[in-house]
Amino acid sequence: MGSGKVLGAMIGLMVGLLIGSPWAIILLGVVGGVVGHRFDEMNALPAESPDALADFPPLAHPGFSAPNAPLDARSVEEEADAHLTRSLCALFVEVARADGEVRREEVKEIRRYFEEVLKYGPDSLDFVRGRLKDFIAVPPDLDDAAAACQEALPSLERRRLLDALYELSLVDGALQRSEREVLARVGDALGLSADEQRAIAALHLGDASAHYEALGLSSGATDSEVKSAFRRLAAELHPDKHAHLKGEDADEVARRFQEVRDAYEEIRRLRGL
Repeated sequence: MGSGKVLGAMIGLMVGLLIGSPWAIILLGVVGGVVGHRFDEMNALPAESPDALADFPPLAHPGFSAPNAPLDARSVEEEADAHLTRSLCALFVEVARADGEVRREEVKEIRRYFEEVLKYGPDSLDFVRGRLKDFIAVPPDLDDAAAACQEALPSLERRRLLDALYELSLVDGALQRSEREVLARVGDALGLSADEQRAIAALHLGDASAHYEALGLSSGATDSEVKSAFRRLAAELHPDKHAHLKGEDADEVARRFQEVRDAYEEIRRLRGL
């Protein structure tokens, strides 16, 4: 029972006792309870954050998630600047939501990064949880968040951050095109070169250089260029155009046609096309 409902009922009973009428005591007690219950409903705290945060319960002080809450000696300001922590949370939420709603397994991966990689303690994780809840409700500015991380983190840490964001994007399945676009946008905003970004992607997606070579392309080719190259080669190598060939020549064309198809399918998978 809410505190307002209890207090209202008690006040109603006291007034009824002063009046002295049994009916007044009963009636005013009921009325006081109803009024108090209404007060509880109007002043209730908002419901807990989305189910995605179910595996990220408050660890120390629930009130700590207020944006301007003071930080103790072992909290976020000791482990990382509060503004940087907000920016990191913003990047993780935007990558997680790139392929739809933020899922519980994605939140668990985000928590793992802060807890195991950055070594955040209980109070700091409470702060992280509050920021995740904020950004899930109201999307952050991705470019501003990435710019803050680019300014605050050395090159090695920025590469490690993009690596963690790749891990996050793959925790719920194959990389989607929308996720790849967000990761590329973050990588650029973090000031990482194209070669650095490709190297990080290769750690998670594999080295696709041979597949690009099969299409006569480099790994920096656009999606449109990949599709155009495949269509052109598939038309040139299609078995129907080489039905007149026999023996080794026919086998070579068939092998090359299959190589082109396999290369395109792998690039499609890696790029989420």
